[in-house]
Amino acid sequence: MSGSKRAAAWAEFTQKKLPSIRAKWAAALPTILVSLTLLFSIWGIFGVRYVVMTSFLTLVFRTRHRQDFRPRELVRTAVMMAAVCLAAFAAGQGLWWALALNLVVPFVLVYLLSSKFSPKAYFVYGMEFVFLQLMPITPAQLPVQLAVLAYGLTVVTAALWIHAKIIHRRRHFGTVRKGMDNLCTQLEKLARGEDVSAEHAALPPMMIHMTQVIYGSRGYTYLANGYGKVNYLFMLLFQRFYYFTDHFVPRGWQPGEEDAAWLLQLAELFRRAERELNGPEHPELRRRLNQLRTGPGLSDGQQNEAMGEILRVFGAALETLEQVHPARPLKDWKLPGDQNKVKGVRYAFGLDQFTTRFAVRLSAVLCLGFGFVWLTGLEHAYWYPMTAFLMLMPYAEESRMKIGNRILGTLGGAVVSILLMSLFHTMPEYIAIMAVMTCFMYYVPVTSWTMTVYSTCYGMTLAQLRLGLMESVELRLAYVALAALTAALANRFLLPNTAGREFRKSVEELFELDLSLLGQVREYCRTGSQDLNQMRDRLVRSHLVENEIKSSLKGMSKAEQEFYSQMLPMNRQLVSELEQINAYLRSRPQLLGTGHSRMAAEVLDNLEDAILRIKLSYTKNELVPFFDTGRSPQAFGRLEESLYFNTLAVNCLQTLRQMNELLESKASG
Repeated sequence: MSGSKRAAAWAEFTQKKLPSIRAKWAAALPTILVSLTLLFSIWGIFGVRYVVMTSFLTLVFRTRHRQDFRPRELVRTAVMMAAVCLAAFAAGQGLWWALALNLVVPFVLVYLLSSKFSPKAYFVYGMEFVFLQLMPITPAQLPVQLAVLAYGLTVVTAALWIHAKIIHRRRHFGTVRKGMDNLCTQLEKLARGEDVSAEHAALPPMMIHMTQVIYGSRGYTYLANGYGKVNYLFMLLFQRFYYFTDHFVPRGWQPGEEDAAWLLQLAELFRRAERELNGPEHPELRRRLNQLRTGPGLSDGQQNEAMGEILRVFGAALETLEQVHPARPLKDWKLPGDQNKVKGVRYAFGLDQFTTRFAVRLSAVLCLGFGFVWLTGLEHAYWYPMTAFLMLMPYAEESRMKIGNRILGTLGGAVVSILLMSLFHTMPEYIAIMAVMTCFMYYVPVTSWTMTVYSTCYGMTLAQLRLGLMESVELRLAYVALAALTAALANRFLLPNTAGREFRKSVEELFELDLSLLGQVREYCRTGSQDLNQMRDRLVRSHLVENEIKSSLKGMSKAEQEFYSQMLPMNRQLVSELEQINAYLRSRPQLLGTGHSRMAAEVLDNLEDAILRIKLSYTKNELVPFFDTGRSPQAFGRLEESLYFNTLAVNCLQTLRQMNELLESKASG
């Protein structure tokens, strides 16, 4: 290679690759430091047999260090980990205890903690349960093990606190701020008569992320904590603004002078809110908001009424910011019965459920693995259930990838271990190898086969303290092969969750959520009562299911990708319209029992029939005759008292007609 080429290659490395490498090491450094601290302190204080606890304790830090420091959640984690520790101790007391608890405990963990939207929430506790069984202890050693757990959680808690205070800047509603900045830009552009399509298109990904935050903040009995509630209200704000620019702002709209001035005033208010989101200025912001709401507003009646509904949600969001504590559960935001894991325990054994299918599979594999350990008594037999646990993932496709990576990584790790152990023979050198492998384990991606190389070297170094090198290598390879066979058979024959199956289930669930939302609105129209928490839950899950479907499109044909890429925005629009109709009626209870609500109920009846037909068509691939929406405005009536409400209702019917036309075009194509 010539000097000029070497210089160009070096320049490319220093300018492009080196900054990326530095950034990855900087991101991994906190986890590496915590892992090394736990490794050497536990080894030095309690002994080498408890070093295995380092893995899942480090994972607690790794999964939480990018979040806010929340003592309440850490206390709950500590209580659960203590309970799992006791269960693992009991499982180590004999064959029948092992069989029974490995059937029950993994099932309970997956059922209580995981869902389709957070499938790996069980993993830390499952890893603890499995790893603590690798070295069974006597009753006399249990207090020591609990002391190690308490010590490790103390180290992790201190590290999380230091990281939150010194290294990691707290997330003060980051996506909310980003969305508010987006709305400011749109309002300023609208005031100048400019195009807002770029900003408009940027809102849906933000709303999806916010629904993930909301869902992630829920507990066993409540829908969200304070942080989740604030995100929920601002998500509604962004959703309504998205709909406003879609349906109430004509293309090329040039506002008059007074309308432009009003839009700029609102943009300034949103800008101040974005800056003062965590500050003491909320009363002043709400006072200014009330001035805008009671003032002349926009000159167009529909635009003004729609914007009034947007500002009402904004006012509720500002008020909530003053009233709630971000980490405190919202006891009045209760999970619906079918989502409450305790009250809905009858759903735990439905074999069509995503979590139940995986829970059965995981329990069966661990029961088989630890049964093998107890029955054979072979040296290091625990490598078999441990490896099977790491290979078995909620989705069959991910499990296949894990199996391949684990086999490849184990082979590579065995070769590297043989080379290293032939060169280094002393305890300080073994400790240095473990430290180096720890660094690389947390630097490389979790899903890569190279991580298995480093974890294998780490494990082989520990095994070297008890066994000969070649014996360790042979046992490791044999148990990995056995675990791979077990996991592959379980993924193939034992209630697999495949991507194709879950895609079809997601499409069906999307329409079921539409029907549930619609049913709640109809119930309010007819009785004046409603479980608002059902609306909140369905709205959040609808966005999450939409995202699941969208994420699954990558492996589908081009025709299917195009079809669902058109259908999903239509469904999102329908959900937004149903939510706005519901909110409009709830804010005006005086309309119940009038001709207004009776006509609304009639339209909602038509909508339910339409959604049922479309659901059957989409999920069963059967084209069902659709009702005629061409006369929907006449069927509904003009409802002059509310042009905004009338527009929402007519648009609902129009959205359903578009979805049906899309399906007809697919059937005919």
